[in-house]
Amino acid sequence: MNETLINNLKYLGFNVYEAKIYIEMLKQTHPLTAYEIARISGVPRSKVYEVVDKLFLKHALVQTENGAKKYLAVDPDVILNAIRSEFDSSIEYVKNEFSKFSTGETVDHIFNLIGKGPVIIKSKEMIKNASDSILIATGPNMLAQLEGCLHEAEDRGVVLNIVYYSDEIINFKNVYNHMLNQPDIENWLNILLDVDFKEGLAGTMSVDSDEGHGICTKNVYMNNILQDNIVHEIYLGMLEEKLGIEYIQEITERVLDRLWGRAMMIFKDYFRL
Repeated sequence: MNETLINNLKYLGFNVYEAKIYIEMLKQTHPLTAYEIARISGVPRSKVYEVVDKLFLKHALVQTENGAKKYLAVDPDVILNAIRSEFDSSIEYVKNEFSKFSTGETVDHIFNLIGKGPVIIKSKEMIKNASDSILIATGPNMLAQLEGCLHEAEDRGVVLNIVYYSDEIINFKNVYNHMLNQPDIENWLNILLDVDFKEGLAGTMSVDSDEGHGICTKNVYMNNILQDNIVHEIYLGMLEEKLGIEYIQEITERVLDRLWGRAMMIFKDYFRL
């Protein structure tokens, strides 16, 4: 007997004996007594009367009116529609009851992503679910992981704005090449990502191992920080294109020196900022 079918009927509220009897009864073209049902289904005779009664109460079997009690199976569509209706009704009831427990406050958690794999998988998931816009800042190594789903997003009308930490030309519409103060991109696998201005992700990973760490969240305040960071990088990329990276570097150092003095420049050099 089909064990998969029996298991699925169990999910729908049948026990094993009920499932076996109902399956066998669907194969019959004439009514059977409980004794005959026990013989074809393998259900013990000591149990068959009880099981048949339960199936009758579930409206899975009907009883003939004349002579000895005999049974026929009810059409599966009738049974399945009734089960679906009961499930839908139960789900609606539970949903309404659960809604009474809600405080009305939305809690947007910040989730940790441990390892390079989870960061890449979550990034792809967010990009594939994007409907309106994507802001992303990353370099060649991470772009190689995400290029396919980014092209798919752009093809379906999602507006992409990409800060690309490389001077390489890539085949996307809105790309802002940004090389100011960037580390060695060959050993760098970082990402900032915002999707639809609703969900954000930040991650940093190792190129040559599975090590990595990231966060993802729908928290509006954290997302604002991520968005501002990416937009800031876009502005710097635009300035680099217009004025040249050497000029922007000189202005940046001059402003830092004026604001923070020589101590800040020493701090900056020490940490290679």
